[in-house]
Order: sequence, then structure tokens, then C-alpha cells
Amino acid sequence: MFTLVTRGLRHRWSLESCLCDSSPVTPQGLSNDHGQVVSLVVIVGKLLSVTVITPFRKLILCAENRKEMEDWIGAIKSVQKWDLNETTQFNMEHFSGMHNWYACSHARPTFCNVCREALSGVTSHGLSCEVCKFKAHKRCAVRATNNCKWTTLASVANDIIEDEDGVTMPHQWLEGNLPVSAKCAVCDKTCGSVRRLQDWRCLWCKAIVHSSCKEQLGKVCPLGACRVSIIPPTALNSIDSDGFWKATSPVSCASPLLVFVNSKSGDNQGVKFLRKFKQFLNPAQVFDLMNGGPQLGLRLFQKFSTFRILVCGGDGSVGWVLSEIDKLGLHKQCQLGVLPLGTGNDLARVLGWGSLCDDDAQLLQILEKLERATTKMLDRWSILTYESPKHSPPPTREDENGEARTQMQISQHADSVAFHLAKILESDKHCDVISSAK
Repeated sequence: MFTLVTRGLRHRWSLESCLCDSSPVTPQGLSNDHGQVVSLVVIVGKLLSVTVITPFRKLILCAENRKEMEDWIGAIKSVQKWDLNETTQFNMEHFSGMHNWYACSHARPTFCNVCREALSGVTSHGLSCEVCKFKAHKRCAVRATNNCKWTTLASVANDIIEDEDGVTMPHQWLEGNLPVSAKCAVCDKTCGSVRRLQDWRCLWCKAIVHSSCKEQLGKVCPLGACRVSIIPPTALNSIDSDGFWKATSPVSCASPLLVFVNSKSGDNQGVKFLRKFKQFLNPAQVFDLMNGGPQLGLRLFQKFSTFRILVCGGDGSVGWVLSEIDKLGLHKQCQLGVLPLGTGNDLARVLGWGSLCDDDAQLLQILEKLERATTKMLDRWSILTYESPKHSPPPTREDENGEARTQMQISQHADSVAFHLAKILESDKHCDVISSAK
């Protein structure tokens, strides 16, 4: 069987209660860079099976004997050596489930979600995940589980709800550190505490409940106010061999939203919008233009029949995304909206989105407006200019005589200028100098 040993994996063969040949297998050997994890080998009679969990799918590989199982392991170990084509080289930060920490301060008592003790200090006391708002001491961050906001079906893991209609989206709960005005969605009474970690908040629908009311709320998550724009993790269950998401949009999200944020726009104000969009939507829908450009997101969403795009930046960012849409030929599949950041927002003004948005607290209202927005056709022109060589007609006799007279006049003028300059420099009489200068 496979046994987990600290951070490494060891595989041992067990057949008819006999042990033999133990050898180490490193996480890199199991293509950890591509998010693959081999979880367990189960012995059923004389049949060996291994479960391979990736960020996109769960596979169960079976073998009747040791040689076949060694072939499976050899294939898994060789995955990291493959030269992946450009369509599959996406940023694994979107799908890893790891927290994205940043140091922050808190205006009220806040507690560590790892050790459950208070975060002490006045400024920058502790760390916060920019996506799920998981709190931790700096010393506790290394022990935090990788349970950030779900992105794909594989990240939901054992919390998946299956019924006769298929797979449905469950709530994803985070304990404690609730806002002051928090009310329970079941009993409508005050939730949270300033003395300890208490009560729960769903990362998707934003519902807040008491621990005692949690079971009464229901297991299926409605995804909240942004459900029309959110791609639930249960819908991102696999990627085709060519590196695109399979087009399995749920009914609630017939036209998913793809968000591009220029984190450098508005004097780096784009970072705040990047965090907010990841909190409201599926983090797999949100991309930083400064980290790989727009091609990654467009190619992952290329097989959706329709989808919407929101570009957060200036005219240059919008032009960049439109150029990539031109290259991929996605004009008939997507509509593009603009959230103006920084300077140079002429296109946003023309389309009615205003000249500047510097308040990330308005994002919910902006998403609602985007869902109700109408479309306008936009012509894009590519103008190429070049200078052709001039071909002058052969000169006539009159032209030659005129050119000779011109040259003679130029020569006479030059001689006159030289004569007067010499007179100014050499004469000691003021009247001569004044006369020549005139």
C-alpha cells in the first residue's frame, strides 16, 4: 500500500499478507508541480487499485499484479518530464487550494483559525488570506490546512453532495471572526463573539449561522447575490486534452463571467479589486493581467458557448484583451465590459461605465449592473501607414533655366552676406558697422 511519511510518499506492495521491496517516492516524482496526489492503494482480493487525485479529476487505476502497478507508477512519475504545450501551462495558484497570505491589521478582536487564540498587537498583527479571510498567526500559517475557497470539483472532495439530479454545490463554512452586525440566517439573532471563535460564515452565499442553527439551513448553497456570474466549483470537473475547460455551465450560470484585472492600474489599486473579485466569485474566474496576460483565461474558457468578460484597467488593458480575442476568434462567444481604473479611460466613458472607479466597496453593485447591461457593437481598426518613394518627372529646358537662375541668386546672396560680415569685423567706423548690419 502507499503510506504517508511526513512530506514524502513510500509505496509498499502487499499481496496475500506478504511485504516486500520498500522504496521512496518523492512528491516531485509524483508530479507535484502539476497538482497530482496519489492517495492510497487498496487490495481487493488480488486486485490492486490506486486513487490519483488531480485538481481537475479523480482517477482510480487498477492492476491485477505488481508489474502492472509498477507500470502505472512509472507513468505517473514520468508526467513531470512531459513537455506540456502552451495551452495547458496555466497558473496552478488558481487551483491549488493554498491560502494567499498578506499581513494586515484589525480594528476589533480577531482570532487565529489554527490555534484559536487572539491575534495580539496593534498593527500588522497576524496574516489574512486575501481570498477566504482565513486568519492566522505568522507562526501558525505553516500549519494551516490548504482549505482555501474551492475552485474545482476535486477541491470540494468529500463535501460533494450527490442526488438524482447529479452533483450539487454545498456550503463552504469558515468559523468565527464575523462582522459586528452579523445576523443568523435561520433565527435572525446576533452572531459572532469578540471573546472567541464562534459561529460560521459561508464563503459563497455569505450566509451567517449559529453553530446550533447550522443543520437547519440546508446543505445546498444558493451561491448568493452573484450566482448568475459565478462558476461553481462543481461545474469545473475536468479539462480536455487540449487544455480547455469542458463547457459544462450550470443553469444558474449560463453565461459565466471572466474577470481580468490589471493589478498595476490606478497606482496599484488593482490589487484591492483582484482580492475582492476572488472573494465574490470563483478564484478560477479571476486573472491578473500582469501575471501571464489575458491569453490564459481566454483559452481556458474558449469552449464555453457564451461567456462575458470584465476588464478592470485603462484603455491599454482593454485593447490588450481585445487583441487576444481577435487572435482566438472569440467575437461571437463573448461580450466585454469595462471597469475603469487609473488614467486613459476614454472607452469606459463612451460605453457608460464612467471615468474612474476607485472604491472596491461598489463591486457588488457593479456586478449587478453588468448582469443587466445591454451590448453595443464596437468597430476596431488597424491602420498601417508607409511612405512610398517619390518619382519626379524629367526636367524640361525651362525648368533647367529656372534652376540655374535660382542657384545664381543663392550664390549672390551668400557672397553679399560674406562681404558685409567681413566689413563688420574689419571696419573701425561705427557707420560702416551699422550700415552692414542693416
